[in-house]
Amino acid sequence: MGIERRLHPRILVKWPAVVETPQGPLEGETKDISVDGVFIFCSKEPEIGESFSILLKPSEQRTISVAVEKIWSGSFTIDNRTVFGMGVQFIQISPEDRNYIAVLVEKSSNE
Repeated sequence: MGIERRLHPRILVKWPAVVETPQGPLEGETKDISVDGVFIFCSKEPEIGESFSILLKPSEQRTISVAVEKIWSGSFTIDNRTVFGMGVQFIQISPEDRNYIAVLVEKSSNE
C-alpha cells in the first residue's frame, strides 16, 4: 500500500466535466474532489499537455472553471469497458470556487 500524500481530504462526487483539448471539448465525469484537485474519468485519453483547462458542473446553476496540471493518469476497466482516468491538481481556481469545494468537503466530512 502506498503512502497517502494528499494534504486535504477528498469526497466522492459524480459531476459532469469537460476537458478542453486542442481538438475540442471532451466529456468526462469526476470521481472525487478536494480543494487542491480532482480525479476525472473520460471515455478516451485526451490529447493534452501537462496543463490544461477543465469545466466542472456540480449543478445546473453552477460551473467551476479551473486550470489544472496532470499529476498521474492511466486506463481502468469499469463495468466491462475501458476508460481513461487522471488525477489533476488545480493551478488556477477562483477563491469563491475553492471555498465552495471546501464547504462541500467539510459538510460531507461531518455527516
